[in-house]
Amino acid sequence: MEVSRGIVLAVAVIVAVTSFGNAALAANSASAVKKGASNDGGAKKEVKASGQNKAFSGNASWYGPGFDGRKTASGERFNMMKLTAAHLRLPFNTKVLVEDPRTGNTVIVRVNDRGPYHAKRVMDLSKGGAIKLGTISRGVTFVDCLILDDDDKKS
Repeated sequence: MEVSRGIVLAVAVIVAVTSFGNAALAANSASAVKKGASNDGGAKKEVKASGQNKAFSGNASWYGPGFDGRKTASGERFNMMKLTAAHLRLPFNTKVLVEDPRTGNTVIVRVNDRGPYHAKRVMDLSKGGAIKLGTISRGVTFVDCLILDDDDKKS
């Protein structure tokens, strides 16, 4: 799957408006996205997928009320306003760049829970993730996702 070039632009905006720690993460994410989007192999950085597909798309929903403060599958307490997500198979603490291709908005979330348990969804975003992505009012939306490698996770 070819990663949309809109992600590259959106990540550049993230770099411009975030604090230094988050800017470093976003800058590394931009490198990974450029590598995934380029056909000439010019970038030296590669996205390491660890046996998983490095990019995937599908419907995502959000969750929060009723789960806030409860333990997630990873054992940590769920905070619906943090930038986290639930995925059925990705390892806990995996960072995923999520883009709404309709608007070009992006958010980086960390997997800390299991789900969604709906057959036609690929990810459940926390309420905070859905707000940042701008999809809170839609409930379910189509998203493009890119799994960030270990270098991109460090900030």
